[in-house]
Parts: sequence; structure tokens; C-alpha cells
Amino acid sequence: MLNVDEILSLPKLGKDDSFTFGCNRCGSCCREREDILLTPLDLFKISKYLDKSIPDTLADYCEMYEGRDSKIPIVRIRPREYRRTCPFAKKEGCLIHSVKPAVCALFPIGRITNMYTDEFTYFMQPITCGNKRQTQTIRQWLSEYTMLEEESFTVLWHQKAGEISTILREVYNKHTFNHDAINSALLMILYIRYDMDVDFVQQFTANCAEALQIVEVIAAEA
Repeated sequence: MLNVDEILSLPKLGKDDSFTFGCNRCGSCCREREDILLTPLDLFKISKYLDKSIPDTLADYCEMYEGRDSKIPIVRIRPREYRRTCPFAKKEGCLIHSVKPAVCALFPIGRITNMYTDEFTYFMQPITCGNKRQTQTIRQWLSEYTMLEEESFTVLWHQKAGEISTILREVYNKHTFNHDAINSALLMILYIRYDMDVDFVQQFTANCAEALQIVEVIAAEA
């Protein structure tokens, strides 16, 4: 996984800039992975596609930890022990290909969100897989899935996660106590408590408002 300095040193791309990459379906992007992080929307889409409840998807395929810097719950796909392989990677291909997580749909592209302008900057990750027979723009690559349509959610997620993180970091810097109860509550509100038959973004917006209210109360009482 690239660190911030490594990302900032890479050439930046806009949506209409071209890059050369063709997928050989070698599966290398599915192995040695402990960094396939899921957004609440990723988890919602995967659960709906698998016809599972969100708690079941979490239990079967994921794990949660507290972000070292953000202090908010982070959900990632739990890799299999063998070569730290994604559990959805099979011989016939990805079992959730049509609803793959944003980080997988972007690959080999990465992106940075400018929180002041709500704009995205893209970069080509340093990779050794793939071929040089296919050239496309960033926009064309993103349009294969629903990445362009979901950009407004991505901005909203980063904004709300940032607001919650700022409050928690201030509280945790001043006081030492166990974070498990707060993490469990935020995991439930931000990632789990959704009706699969109701518009996701509408529910997510309401859940974020509730999560912010909770951490503001914690900050006021700390």
C-alpha cells in the first residue's frame, strides 16, 4: 500500500487524460492484499448482490478495526490465509465482479479527493501486471462500472468521515478510555443499519447526521 509521500510523487491525471493498461486476469491484484477497504456503499452493494444481510456479509468476509489516524471504524475484506488472497477471487474470476469495491474497480488507478473543491485527482499505481495493448482515458475506465455516478457519494463519505474523525481525535487526545463501545455504535450506524429496499444515499445521509450527533455529545461530555 502506497504512503502519502509516494502517492504525491506520482504523475497526476485528469478524467480526460489517457493511460495504457490492459488486464490479463492474472489475479495478482487479488493476492497479498490486506488493504481492500470497503465504504458503506461497497458493503451495501455486495450484500445486496449476494442476497445476504449486511451483518452476514461482515461476518463471512470482512473485519473491522479502528483507523490508526482517523479513529473511526474501518471495514476491510478479510483475506484468506493462502497468499493473503481475497475470498471473492476464484479460478473463474471475481465472484462479485459487477459490484466490486471501489478500490478494485479503480485498479490500477488510484485517486485523491480534494476536500476543499470536491474534485478528484487520479494517478497510475506502480504495477508489474497487465499489458500495454489497451489505452483509454480515466473517464472511459471509470464508466465501466458505476464509479462516475458514485462520485457524489464518495465526496460525501469523505466529508462526513472527516468531520467524525476530527471530533474523535480531539476527544481521544484529551482522554484515555476504551473505544470499543463507540466503534461498535459507529459501525452499526455508518455501515450496517440499512434497509436493502430503500435508497442508500438517503439512508446514509441520515445515518451520518446521527453519528455526528453522537460524537458531538461524547465530546461535550468528555
